[in-house]
Amino acid sequence: MSLPQSEVNRLSKENLTQSDIEYFRNKYGKKFVKALRLVEEGKVVKYKFNPSESVTWIISGRGRQYLVIPELYCTCRSFYQEAVISRETKMCYHLLAQRIAEIREEYETQESTDTERRKLYVEWRRTD
Repeated sequence: MSLPQSEVNRLSKENLTQSDIEYFRNKYGKKFVKALRLVEEGKVVKYKFNPSESVTWIISGRGRQYLVIPELYCTCRSFYQEAVISRETKMCYHLLAQRIAEIREEYETQESTDTERRKLYVEWRRTD
């Protein structure tokens, strides 16, 4: 689900124009609108765990938090149904939100320990 460089450049701008928003809405539909809303509402968190220095992205959705492996996987039901099972798409709006947040550098950063990471992963890997 890698975005083309032209889209990365558009998303990197300090302020998105109406033309930019229309472009992304035409290409990604409602997913873009939902993803941008998650970013603007501060629902994207990058966890850094020590001492391993591993990174985990978490997106707060409607009912729970979703673990996102950038450009690859999300624990949400939509990703499983639309990307894995039916192969209608390559991403859900949580994956798109992570990418937008990373490009725009609009995410919260949390630091924690590897011990705590193991506990958090139990919750994040839930698929209900």
